[in-house]
Amino acid sequence: MLWLCFTLSGAAALALEMLWMRSAALVLGRTAATTSTVLACYFAGLACGAAAASRVQRRPIRVYGLLELAGAAGVGWSWGVFHWLASDAAQAWLAAHGAVAGVVAIAAAVLPTTTCLGATLPALGQVLAASNVGSRGGLLYALNTLGGAVGAAAAGFGMPALVGVSTSYVIAAAISALVGMVALAVGARTRATILATTPLNRRPRVSRGRLRLVAAGIGALGLGLEVLWTRLFAQVLHNSVYSFTAIALVFIVALAFGAVLAAWFLRGVHGTPVAAAALIGSGIATIAGIWLFVYLTNGLDYVGMQRGLREYLLRIVLLAAATAGPGAIGSGAAMVALWSIWGERDGAARPLGDLSAANTLGGIAGAIGVGFVAIPHCGLRGTLLAIAVIYLILAPVIANQSRIVKRVVCAALLAVAFISPMQIPLTKLHSDTETLRAMFEDPNGIVTVVDTTDDLQLRLDNFYVLGDSAAATNERRLGLLPLLLHPGPQRAAFIGLATGTTASAGPALDLAQTTVIEVVPEVARAARAYFSEWNGGLLEQPHVRLVLDDGRRYLAASRAQYDVIVADLFVPWHAGAGNLYSREMYQTALRRLAPGGLFCQWLPLYQLTRDEFDMIAHTFLGVFPHVSLWRADFYPNRPVVGLIGRLSDQPISLEQVSRRIDRLPAWARDRLLAAPQGLVMLYAGNLSSNADLFADAPVNTDDRPQLEFIAPRLTRITAGGDKDWFTGEALAAFYDALDARTAHASPFVPDSDEMTAARRAGVALYKYALASAQHNEAAAQHLQAEVVDLVPQVVGEWDSNSEVTQLTDARRHLDDLRSQQTEIRQRVDELEQRLKQLSNAERIQQ
Repeated sequence: MLWLCFTLSGAAALALEMLWMRSAALVLGRTAATTSTVLACYFAGLACGAAAASRVQRRPIRVYGLLELAGAAGVGWSWGVFHWLASDAAQAWLAAHGAVAGVVAIAAAVLPTTTCLGATLPALGQVLAASNVGSRGGLLYALNTLGGAVGAAAAGFGMPALVGVSTSYVIAAAISALVGMVALAVGARTRATILATTPLNRRPRVSRGRLRLVAAGIGALGLGLEVLWTRLFAQVLHNSVYSFTAIALVFIVALAFGAVLAAWFLRGVHGTPVAAAALIGSGIATIAGIWLFVYLTNGLDYVGMQRGLREYLLRIVLLAAATAGPGAIGSGAAMVALWSIWGERDGAARPLGDLSAANTLGGIAGAIGVGFVAIPHCGLRGTLLAIAVIYLILAPVIANQSRIVKRVVCAALLAVAFISPMQIPLTKLHSDTETLRAMFEDPNGIVTVVDTTDDLQLRLDNFYVLGDSAAATNERRLGLLPLLLHPGPQRAAFIGLATGTTASAGPALDLAQTTVIEVVPEVARAARAYFSEWNGGLLEQPHVRLVLDDGRRYLAASRAQYDVIVADLFVPWHAGAGNLYSREMYQTALRRLAPGGLFCQWLPLYQLTRDEFDMIAHTFLGVFPHVSLWRADFYPNRPVVGLIGRLSDQPISLEQVSRRIDRLPAWARDRLLAAPQGLVMLYAGNLSSNADLFADAPVNTDDRPQLEFIAPRLTRITAGGDKDWFTGEALAAFYDALDARTAHASPFVPDSDEMTAARRAGVALYKYALASAQHNEAAAQHLQAEVVDLVPQVVGEWDSNSEVTQLTDARRHLDDLRSQQTEIRQRVDELEQRLKQLSNAERIQQ
């Protein structure tokens, strides 16, 4: 029963870690600093608990049961603290006191529970591992870790969306409480304080100080390596909550497997050679794993979802197990071997507690040091090399009297120097015509600037394009449209900087203050250095303020009022992006709007299904009293739309809009917005009067983060695209339905024949682009004539250089290329199948 209890305890502990990560991100921002703070406090509590329990002697079963009950009570305390931290008063306090306040807040939330959790291994080990602390302690640790894998899987694969975050906390607390009561019942039935011991190592061959040093080193290297591998995997994956959970599970299971492996060896072998071999193996596996990773991903090719979530996760697990798994196995085995070297001369609690405390303290140093010191200064490759070398150096530290170990380490160091990871790629250029202009390594990701000969792109983590120079007009329109819809904006906030082109609409319209919030510092650095030509030197403007913070957290902590708040395009399946589409986020934005203000949420429909769009729209409608839908463009395959939420239904003055458009500087001119009718063409419908269209969709909240877990399951990312996106014919049908249900142009747009014609022209222009993309020339010509007839003052003479015609030609060419690519792939597959059927002689001949 106690072995089972400790397994369940591990499940609760790892589930809590992931829940705390989620809760902390909501109150401190989803940044690398927040993640490191939670990890540091989590491991600090484990270390304190392990050290305090290292001298448990009397009634250890009862102590263990009480610790589990106290941990259960601490879960409720942590939930209450995080709930309070989400309030406006707490956010103001956090903002006023800086990073120190964040550390104090997280420590207050998690330390009571983690201190109890850290003490459970030494307390229970005193009973169950007293006869052989290495072998039995390793099995105990392995079971606890495997239980942790189950808890992490539950928290990472959908429990918060299924039952809610609050209920997930209750479940974790209930598990700990149940375990505690069972342990107390078992302790009451047994008279033995400590099971019979058979000391195996009365005189250790290695000093305690050296054992602690190596244990701390293993913790630092193991956690640092997990940070590095997660960053490396982000370069090739569709980075959802499922992706990161799958990678974390591989590390957890690998540690458990390493513990089991060491426990098996320690039945007949002394701990010193086992520890040395494990450390050497981890060092070599780290370097070999990096090169294997590059090989298996074909030089960092995109690992997208092709057939479904299960197949995708299986591919991630297999890739992580083959590349990152061996090093983690070595770390798990080495730690168990250290317990064995210490021996049972002081009881099992002493080595388990003392060395576990050193290990977790080292983990704190590794997680923080690698993320905020090593990567920015040495780079990802240099840090990987350093970790591999330190692993190898630790082997002779633990086996200082073994000449064989020293020789093997010298040979391994030579091998590492020969196959150094300094030459591995960190980026993947998509074609031979692309050139890497700049690369910045940041704790939040790898930022690159890529020249494609006719375009300059800003990318995050290899495949996520934040913006590009070729789309500068469209990106600036994302800022111009909401600012023009407001009668007289003076203060605006833009959540997300990217290239800075969208936010450049603020200075272009001569706003008194433009605040730009960006979570990745290196993105701002790249925007300033490489995209000033397109953003009008945004970050050098005197009335522009750059804030390096999480956008949602900044709005919650700020007391500033804005006339317009613009939320950039956020990929919904990215881990953590779901909370930017939650009800609480929109409520925060609503509180920061000045009287008459508006909030604009841009949505990439080419990365959303209809179900996801309906969920976001339903959530948005539940917060803002007046909501309308606006197009950013007329692209049939890559459409962007905006939800505009307003506090009032005061109609805009088209005359005033016209005057403001005329004052735009030359670099910010937009042909589509050259006249007020062009602005009205972008209007798609009044959602407030059609809220019943979305009534059946769930609401995305912080407690039920539906979007974050649903979006990756609905997503299918293949080389040829996917028909599930809310684009093309599906979007056209939605526009038609919305137009038919809209009695007037908009509560915000004057109802006149001219404006009605402009709105009809917008619908016809989208259908024209769709017909052209489908090669329906007859329909395209008819729709072209209709648009020209409806809004001649906007399109003027229809010429081959118009934006829509260029778009249509480009899309048609892209469709042709994709068709050819599909045919080539099918032919290659046929040839590969035939080649497999040939004999060796025939194969050589072929």
